[in-house]
Amino acid sequence: MAASPLIVPILLAALAQGDAKGQAPPPPPDAKWKADFKLSMIEKEGKWVFVIEGTTNIPPEVKLRARVYALEIFGDFKEGEREDDEPLVWEDEGGQPSYRGFHPEPSGKFREEVYTFVRKPYSIRYRAKVHYIPRDQTDAVTLKVGDDDFFRKADLRVGTDADYEKELIDRVGEVARDLEAMEKLYGELADKYKETKKKFDGDAWKKWKESWFEKVEEYNKRNEQRFSLWAVWMERQAKMRIGGMCELMRRISTAADEHFFEGAKNEERIQEMLKGFHDYFEEAIEVIGINAPLDPRTVGPLLAAYEKAFAPLRAWILNPEGDPMKVL
Repeated sequence: MAASPLIVPILLAALAQGDAKGQAPPPPPDAKWKADFKLSMIEKEGKWVFVIEGTTNIPPEVKLRARVYALEIFGDFKEGEREDDEPLVWEDEGGQPSYRGFHPEPSGKFREEVYTFVRKPYSIRYRAKVHYIPRDQTDAVTLKVGDDDFFRKADLRVGTDADYEKELIDRVGEVARDLEAMEKLYGELADKYKETKKKFDGDAWKKWKESWFEKVEEYNKRNEQRFSLWAVWMERQAKMRIGGMCELMRRISTAADEHFFEGAKNEERIQEMLKGFHDYFEEAIEVIGINAPLDPRTVGPLLAAYEKAFAPLRAWILNPEGDPMKVL
């Protein structure tokens, strides 16, 4: 019995599909482009520098981007090990570009200093990526290399887990000292504003503010050197919140200037900002997990509320008459 003419093409297609299942998928278009390199961190002139160095067959006319990321590896009961990375530097943060642009040498060699930090990076895992971005290229390059993004990577582990734990302990202490300084500077501002309201002396205010403002800026500048990494959550929170406190104190002092020298009717706003600082400070020490000594000027409102709430109970203890449940 002869096979139907319609069945033959179907059988051939099925056989071809079966053969394809046993074959490896074709390599991606960028597979031919290699980059064999290492990531290192060196100390140079009192600063810390991330360096990539290696070779590539990517043509020298190609413009590449190098970035360094903090790398975390998680255990996942469904997927096994899972990797997550985040940029050490976001868009032009901290006075340096978010990536290092470069061309390989004609020989294929390259060595680039990607990022430089005043503050020593943490003893954690890092990953360097050399990115090919089509929009950075000429038409001639994209015709040769391709229209799709790709990257090559190299990993580095700095220090040990024990080193990292020690760094955290040291830097938690550093954050605690900075928070104490923030609280002190806030208290000085609140007191001076109150004093100047009672007895205005413009020259005295300006002289005091100049010295006080220099201290705020000094702490803010040092705070900007901290890392905004989810991988080091404590430091990320400290940078965000101490930076926020410095900015809030700047706004309060500017509003006070406007009130004293321009006649601005903004006393209510100033009081709201003063209270806002107090609330923000309390939230910061709770979130970061630091039991910083509290300045009496900051803790005063809390103690006053506590005293008011417990005054009836203390009175009943001294003179126990009536139903104590009514007091409670």
